[in-house]
Amino acid sequence: MDTKEFLEAMLGDEGYYCITGIEELHGEKRDPLVKQKFYTDLDEAVAAALELDIQDSMNAYFALATFEESGSRRNNNVKQLRSFFLDLDCGATKDYETQAEALQGLRNFCKELKLPRPTMVNSGRGIHVYWSLTEPVARDIWLPVAERLKELCVDHSMYADAAVTSDSARVLRVPGTHNHKDTPANIVKFIGDPAQAVSFESFRDLLGVNPLARKRSYVPREIDPIMMKLMGSYVSKFKTIMLKTVAGEGCAQIKWVAENQTTMSEPMWRAGLSIAAFCEDRDKAIHKISTQHPDYSYDSTEYKASQIRGPYSCQTFNKYNPNICPDCKHWGKITNPLALGRELSTTEEEVIVEDISADLPNTPPQQYTIPKYPTPYVRGKNGGIFKRVKSDDGEIEIPVYHHDLYVVRRLRDPEIGEALVMRLHLPKDGVREFTIPYAAATAKDEFRRYMSMHGVAIMKMDELMNYVTTWVNDLQMTTVADEARRQFGWTDDNFTSFVVGNMEVFKDNITVNPPASNTAGLFPAFVPKGTLEHWCKTIDFYNKPGFEVHQYMFGIGFGSVLMQFMPINGSIFHLHSKDTGLGKTTAMYAGASIWGNPDVLVMLERDTYNSKMNRAEIYKNLPFYSDEMTNTAPKDLSDFAYQVPSGLQRNRLSPKGNAERFRGAPWKLTVGTTGNTDMLERISSYKALPKAEAQRVLSYRARKMVFATKTETDVFSADIKEHYGHAGVMFIQYVMNNVESTRELILATQQRIDAAAGLQAENRFWSVQAATTIAGLILAKKLGLVAFDIAAMFKWIVEVLQQAKADMEFMGGDVESILTDYLAENYNNVLRITSTQDLRKDANNIEKAVLPEATPRIALVARYEYDVKTMYLMPKPLKTWCAKQQINYTALIDGLKSGRTKAKRDKIRLGKGTHVNLPATDVWVLDFTEFMDEGKEQTLATASTLFEEPTQE
Repeated sequence: MDTKEFLEAMLGDEGYYCITGIEELHGEKRDPLVKQKFYTDLDEAVAAALELDIQDSMNAYFALATFEESGSRRNNNVKQLRSFFLDLDCGATKDYETQAEALQGLRNFCKELKLPRPTMVNSGRGIHVYWSLTEPVARDIWLPVAERLKELCVDHSMYADAAVTSDSARVLRVPGTHNHKDTPANIVKFIGDPAQAVSFESFRDLLGVNPLARKRSYVPREIDPIMMKLMGSYVSKFKTIMLKTVAGEGCAQIKWVAENQTTMSEPMWRAGLSIAAFCEDRDKAIHKISTQHPDYSYDSTEYKASQIRGPYSCQTFNKYNPNICPDCKHWGKITNPLALGRELSTTEEEVIVEDISADLPNTPPQQYTIPKYPTPYVRGKNGGIFKRVKSDDGEIEIPVYHHDLYVVRRLRDPEIGEALVMRLHLPKDGVREFTIPYAAATAKDEFRRYMSMHGVAIMKMDELMNYVTTWVNDLQMTTVADEARRQFGWTDDNFTSFVVGNMEVFKDNITVNPPASNTAGLFPAFVPKGTLEHWCKTIDFYNKPGFEVHQYMFGIGFGSVLMQFMPINGSIFHLHSKDTGLGKTTAMYAGASIWGNPDVLVMLERDTYNSKMNRAEIYKNLPFYSDEMTNTAPKDLSDFAYQVPSGLQRNRLSPKGNAERFRGAPWKLTVGTTGNTDMLERISSYKALPKAEAQRVLSYRARKMVFATKTETDVFSADIKEHYGHAGVMFIQYVMNNVESTRELILATQQRIDAAAGLQAENRFWSVQAATTIAGLILAKKLGLVAFDIAAMFKWIVEVLQQAKADMEFMGGDVESILTDYLAENYNNVLRITSTQDLRKDANNIEKAVLPEATPRIALVARYEYDVKTMYLMPKPLKTWCAKQQINYTALIDGLKSGRTKAKRDKIRLGKGTHVNLPATDVWVLDFTEFMDEGKEQTLATASTLFEEPTQE
């Protein structure tokens, strides 16, 4: 067995290894040189021990434990142990005169207790004994067994050094190095073969240790955790105590110990060590007051100090060394001399800490920079807020709050004014960020409410308010207030970061996005749930032929955030069918699950129009899904179709006064909607020619299809509500790191779609929607989020676009069909008469004329003369009707002028030849000759039939 194999067998797997070098003085009267270092790599530790060994008179030791933190070889820092050990001293003045005698005693001891054979090391003079364990254990588990081993050594006359056996931070010599007590130095080497490792449980049972036995018969008093946290920032320095003592302001007992090292009693030595051992400069202090003692050695002093449970009180000092304490100015005012050296250990500069974020679950620990607190406030070494004040004893620090709490930045929120982003570090929850209005920071009740709401529990509310106000004043002098993130999505055109919920996502990290007044309520919806792996498996439900429409609706969830690359602010995809059970709504929920909780993110039928537009403004780039638009008023649907591509909410007044409501930056997003009817058909009931809306809405009627079993579809629907919010951040970070290639992909996809579907400039809304959605799915597939057949998707969307384009040809209408609709609606308001007939002279031919009903509700809008096939239209009623139908009146007249009606302006009396006495008025004269010719195509078939000359019975 070599040195490394030995150490591997004796030391734990986790924590820091400690190698210590102690100089052998050979009678010199000075403090020995001590070198102690900690390592995370065992090879480095072995190399360090061997390097110490080649130095003159340097003894190499290793600690029998691994440690939680580097720099401290103390029992309370021990992490793991992997052996039990004995130190058998040999020599003429020792319990064993020779090593052979010690080995015989060890054999007898092991035989009596039926202990397994240990590994033995010749330390150069004595023998070190080790029982290696198969697995490392924690100190609190190890210690009762080690204490029992020490007791059994006494009971069975096994003369092992009692100071070693149960000392978890003990150091022993490194095999393969040299013991320099003798000249020449003796090599530290193995005796016999190394022994097999033993399990902890079996060794414990051999010693008769009951694992359920209580170590103490009393329950220690619990220390207030808040006081413990505050006191943790205070340290006592032995040097300070000594300086005060020399000046006559310190402790006379400590002075007596320092000056009487050679003659002081054992209790007084321990009393002095009890103070030095609990000072910050402990490593020097305990030896400073011990080196002249006759029994002094470095190791024994370290051991004595490590066994002391706490500082001795002034009463105890007085008991061991009376007649000194009563004359002290501090008698009765302090409990022990540590108070004389107590100082607040502060951090005057920025501190970087690593902790989990309470606001960003399921993310790795992040680095946080705790800034320097503003004067007169300081941060304690272990955290907390302290205020420096002047007192009769000089400058002192009083505690304000026991956790780290500070202002991160100032925000400007258009609705609540200036706000503060605060950060709170909690020992169990991690780091929490929250926003409070500055107005609340200056009103005690409001301040208390906000602090309590976010977990800041404190009694000194006035002092904490002063602290926060000091922060604000300091920041106002040094920083510019940021704009509150009142919208999710991209924060700029350079794709620097993306805000989603309480996260601001960057290329390679995520920071907390503090809530604004209008976004805070949506933050819980973006908290991830479940796992990404399960979500991907769930979405794979759509990965089969025939599900292209569901893949497309789902793909809007990725494509919407790519709209920022395009010149269009919005486009709508409407999926409709009177049949149920086609998965229209579920596809939307799947798309919303990319980002968060679909139950919250998808808008419903009952949500008002204004609330939907407000949500679109907040989402900004996130996909906007709205379910069941069927019962939405046709006018609202028309407004919706226009407003989505505009990118802005309606401008309206704020409820707080005659000021316009703040509107955010224009959104750029894709909208997915569902309904039982075609949105465009619903709009057409309000507006005759919804061609403009049709260009902004890509409408598709879902076909009847065969799903899997009901159980499978039920599981799918349930799973997307249990696993969500993981894919979006991954997708966004990929886009950020590949901005130009993403842009190229979108444009190339758009060019292919435009060419295949024959899209023109007027079809730009469809083009952008399809390009971003398909590109989004391509990137999602590249990231392993989906496995859809993109080629099939491309073919499907091209067919959808081609059909939509063909439908536009029928929707546009011509001037003659518009005229037909107008005349049909006003059939009873048209005077029909033969132009050559004068009803005033020939009452027998009155049936030749059809007069409008003479009721107050009916108004004459036109005159039609059968014999000459001429229509006279009054402009004003026609213009009013066009306005209601949102038809361009001027364009209609231009079409009638250039078309077969040969419209021209004239002035006639519409009631000519009847008893209706009307003055001459401006009219449009239309020639219906071509429409009454049976040999020609009847474009206005309905109109020509309506106005055929009445036949004689």
